[in-house]
Amino acid sequence: MNMKPVEKTIPITRMDCPTCIPVLEREVGRLEGVDEVRGNYMAKNLRVTYDPERVQLAEIEAAIERVGYQIAYKRYPGVFSKFKELFRREESEEAPSLTDADFPGKVLHASRAVAVLFSSPTCPTCRVFKPRFREIAGRVGEKADLYEMDIVSTETWRKFDILSIPTVLVFRAGEVAERFTALPDSDEIERALRS
Repeated sequence: MNMKPVEKTIPITRMDCPTCIPVLEREVGRLEGVDEVRGNYMAKNLRVTYDPERVQLAEIEAAIERVGYQIAYKRYPGVFSKFKELFRREESEEAPSLTDADFPGKVLHASRAVAVLFSSPTCPTCRVFKPRFREIAGRVGEKADLYEMDIVSTETWRKFDILSIPTVLVFRAGEVAERFTALPDSDEIERALRS
């Protein structure tokens, strides 16, 4: 029995910037059975057309949540549990932060490859990506240096045309060798640092 495709409009919370749309569209669009995904930043929603025989709404919702966003009609843990999680995260190992003053010495004049994650503390996708970035740091070890740079408290990002976050730039000999945007692929970044 062939079912007719379903179109569902899913309201999204915590959508802070228009660059959220391509990340959400790409993540949901990867699901087998999703025919079309259209995000609307102004309305803060995603319109998804999908085949209910091949993909369930719960899988679509999980894809949205996987990249750090929340769905308006669902209930999530309260404020106090978020504070506990925030403090727990701060205890985990982080890539060192860069300031504008640190940037030339630690990145442009570095003797080995350097990856810089440009992000913001309010960006849901950045929060999802940061643990992956830290894992890369653990895997590449002494072959490269990895840093995080907060675009809210710095200006250096403007010189490198950072138009969406998270963005990772890989530098070699003071020049941008690779650029990874939206929800960067960890394996590709690691390959760029090892080559």
